[in-house]
Amino acid sequence: MIVRRLGVLAALLLVLGGWKQTTMVLPGQPTGERAAQDQLPHSQSPLWATLGKCAVRFDQRKGVFSIQLTPDVRGMDGRDIDANGFVLPLDGSDNTRHFLLTKRTPVCLFCPPGEPNEVIEVRSKKAIAWDDDLVTMKGRFKLTNDGEKGVFFMLMDAEPVR
Repeated sequence: MIVRRLGVLAALLLVLGGWKQTTMVLPGQPTGERAAQDQLPHSQSPLWATLGKCAVRFDQRKGVFSIQLTPDVRGMDGRDIDANGFVLPLDGSDNTRHFLLTKRTPVCLFCPPGEPNEVIEVRSKKAIAWDDDLVTMKGRFKLTNDGEKGVFFMLMDAEPVR
């Protein structure tokens, strides 16, 4: 329970405080962690391949991310989609309505769970029980532009797919 709470706190700090640049790996992610993360389960959903084609950049001087959206991703804006990934709660609860859905298994309580094109902020209609297994959510896809938080995709009015 304490580890889960620390994970929620870390996720909140990441989203609210933004990520910071380190080496050539993901900003905020220690060297070697990405390779270890690649050995763990991650979502095989084609959605992540589509989102992954969006080029992400980090402006170290300004401390913000930017993204270059592909036409395919722009075309998804406002449409209902299914998104499969790992839940990282943002509201400090084991039954959460506000969370990040990530392609990769979170491995560090204080590091980003993936690149900004591997994370979707979710607002669920009803609270879902936190689980460390993959989940699939259906909702209205929305493009956002929060370079400070590194969040560019949202799933609104989401519900679990059973």
